[in-house]
Amino acid sequence: MTITIREIDLAGADAMSTLLPLFRAATAVAAPRAPEPSESYLRLQIGPRAARHIACLVAYDGDRPAGFARMNHGKVANRDMVYGELWIPAGDRDEVTGALVEACRDYARGRDATRLVLDTSELSGYDAVCGAGGGRALSSDYRRQLDLTAIDHQQYAAWAAPTEKNSHYRVDIWRTPTPEHLLGPLVVAYDVMRDAPTGELVIETPPPDVDRRRQTEADDAAAGMQMYVAAAFAADGESGSGSEIAGFHEVFVYPDYRMAEVGNTGVPAKFRGHGLGLRLKAAMALHLLEYEPHVDMVSTSNDADNAPMVRVNDAMGYEVAEAWQAWQFEV
Repeated sequence: MTITIREIDLAGADAMSTLLPLFRAATAVAAPRAPEPSESYLRLQIGPRAARHIACLVAYDGDRPAGFARMNHGKVANRDMVYGELWIPAGDRDEVTGALVEACRDYARGRDATRLVLDTSELSGYDAVCGAGGGRALSSDYRRQLDLTAIDHQQYAAWAAPTEKNSHYRVDIWRTPTPEHLLGPLVVAYDVMRDAPTGELVIETPPPDVDRRRQTEADDAAAGMQMYVAAAFAADGESGSGSEIAGFHEVFVYPDYRMAEVGNTGVPAKFRGHGLGLRLKAAMALHLLEYEPHVDMVSTSNDADNAPMVRVNDAMGYEVAEAWQAWQFEV
């Protein structure tokens, strides 16, 4: 096998036909409990983004595509880091992995980055090559799945209802685009993601920016993905200018994919301890069942050190699907 690696034009006519079969075959190994990825799901992964540049490096055995790497490079934060994943079908993994990792390092070097981070599933078999290539595993995430068809509706309704601890918060759910008067409060609340645990991996959270959030939501819609946001508003929170968001929970829905994906969930420090995370997540699950009947599964990823969120997900019935590690390479 002679491997050559080229960057593919993601706007080209052959991008989807080249990448989707590889993505599906690799996902079947890396995340076997997940549904087969749809075209719209992959389109979002490779579509234009407001906050990062995306590229795909494809490994070819002659003219046959044998695997690819999706590369991301932040436009605002983490300028020293290129990060992404490897998607290589099982039959080509031994021959392709090493060459593709080296191509990723060359790509990162070409963008003046000093480190490359690759997320790999525990089931994919990349660990030996990553370790031999000088990679260090710096953080671990667990991907969990929730079967919406099996939840206890009565229990979820109780979790979503106001309790003695959080009855002074009002919860709203909307489908993006976020109303203009809520963009400011949402990006301010989003700053809580700076506190999210990432193991030993150093991640810089971009500063709040309303224009970037607006463009991100527009990019998502253009790629065929719909985002839902559940937000808890503080005691003075009418849905008007100046409303303070005490917690938020995001979910991505794809028109032809039966699994929704959790984006970010955050509760600023001064609002913690009131059960808002569970209330928001339960309310969102019930909302999806009502308004997105084609969705019967939800996927979420949590850092192994994020004990509060893990407890919430365990209580809700999320089950561990597989573990992922972030491997960092100096370039």
